[in-house]
Amino acid sequence: MELRDGQRFLGRTALVTGGSSGIGLAAACRLAAEGAGVFLVGRDPRKVVSAIEAARAAALPGVAVDGEAADVTDPAAMDEAVASAARIGRRLDVLVAAAGIDGEGKDVLELDPDVFTRVLDINVRGLLLATQSAARAMSADGEGGSVVLVASVNAFQTERRFADYNTSKGGAVLLARSLALDLADRRIRVNAVCPGYVRTPMTEPSLADPATLSEILAHIPLGRVAEPDEIAAAIAFLASDEAAYITGSAVVIDGGRSA
Repeated sequence: MELRDGQRFLGRTALVTGGSSGIGLAAACRLAAEGAGVFLVGRDPRKVVSAIEAARAAALPGVAVDGEAADVTDPAAMDEAVASAARIGRRLDVLVAAAGIDGEGKDVLELDPDVFTRVLDINVRGLLLATQSAARAMSADGEGGSVVLVASVNAFQTERRFADYNTSKGGAVLLARSLALDLADRRIRVNAVCPGYVRTPMTEPSLADPATLSEILAHIPLGRVAEPDEIAAAIAFLASDEAAYITGSAVVIDGGRSA
C-alpha cells in the first residue's frame, strides 16, 4: 500500500453531506487539500456556493470541486448527489455524512413530537439514505469505499434538555456499527466520529455566552472547544487507506470530556 504524505486521496472522489458549513465544510476542504475530487451538498444554496469556493481554494491544483443544494431526507436527491459526485471523478470512493441539526433545548416533557421526529429524520435517517445511495455506487464495481458518519459524544454522555439530540446521535452510532457489519462483504468500511463541543455555526450562540462557555469548559480537561479542522483530520484518517482495518468504530474527539 503506497501512501503519499499529505496526498492520501489523489485520484479519488468524495461526497460530503452537510458540506456547506462547520465540520462538513472542514472535511470537504481537508479532502480536497489531499487530492480528492469533492462534491458537497447543503441545505442553503447561497452557503453551498460559498463552500464550493472555500473548498476550491484549499484543493490541490487540478482537483475538481463542485456541489449543490439538496435535502438529505429525500432518497432521490441523495441518488442524484451520488451520481453527480461520481461524475467529477472516476467513481465515488468516500462518503462523509455530516448533515445534522440541533435539538430544541427543552425539558423532555416540553419537547414537540414533530420536532423530535424532524431531528431523527435528519440526524439518523439522513445518514442512512446518504449511505444507501453511496454504497450502491461503491459496490457496483466491486471496489468498495469508505463512509464516515458524523455523530456526537452525546451518543455516550448525554446532556439535560437534549433528549432529541442525544437520541439521534446514539442512533447514528448504532447505525454506523450496523452498516459496517452489513457492508463489510462489499468492501465498504463505515465508521463514526463523535465530537464534543466544536466551534461551528450551530454551537456559536452557546459559545458566545461567557457563562455558558465557562460551564462547558469546566468539563473539558483540555480546557477548550475543538475547531472544525481538528475533526476533519480524524475524518480524513478514517476515510483513508491508513485506516484500512478500521470499521464499525466510533471515535470520540472531545478533549477528554467523557474520560
